[in-house]
Amino acid sequence: MEALTPSLEDYLEAIWTISLREKVARVKDIAKCLLVTTPSVVSALNVLLEKNLIKHESYGYIELTDQGALKAKEVDEHHKLLFTLLNEIFGIHAGIASKDACKIEHHLSKETIKRIEQFIQFLEEHQEEKTFFTSRFKEFVEKGEEDMGDKKESKADFTLRDLKPGEKGKVIKIKGKGNLKKRLLDMGIVHGAEIKLEKVAPLGDPIDILIKGYHLSLRKDEAKDILITRS
Repeated sequence: MEALTPSLEDYLEAIWTISLREKVARVKDIAKCLLVTTPSVVSALNVLLEKNLIKHESYGYIELTDQGALKAKEVDEHHKLLFTLLNEIFGIHAGIASKDACKIEHHLSKETIKRIEQFIQFLEEHQEEKTFFTSRFKEFVEKGEEDMGDKKESKADFTLRDLKPGEKGKVIKIKGKGNLKKRLLDMGIVHGAEIKLEKVAPLGDPIDILIKGYHLSLRKDEAKDILITRS
């Protein structure tokens, strides 16, 4: 079969999808599906008609020929395959995953499509590995986004450890996790709280801070996890 442009493949896929859902496809349905004008649909249909991929009489329903159905099904399967990879495996939002799958599906080689198919098939046949992979990958992505956020904040802000005796700052975030973060929060070191560095021990550790009218002693390792803005 002669290679089709991505646009014509989109029209075939739209006709295939609409036909499965509505039993028949009409010009206005295709225009709505692809967000294009009616004249654009008519022009594309004429090309598909010349290539013997559809059957269409003026103002009538559009049907796929056997050859057209074969090609449309192939494009649709590629779309679903890529959507599964982007949405279910990579965790990309369904709307974005669908749009991106539509852009990608026209440009991948048969070898690449086959390998993606094998990868998804492998995960489906090994559910434990799939669950482990997707959950760990999600953690990795979220950790990376959190680290990027911390890097952006660290450029604009300071940590409690950066204060000098007599200086004040307001808490904007606690980077620590688990018991350390809980302990700091329990001590009143919360977002928006004002902290004053009273003094530093002769050897540099610990530090004495004033928060909400009372004194606390912190190690510098703890202070570095408290992001502040200078008052």
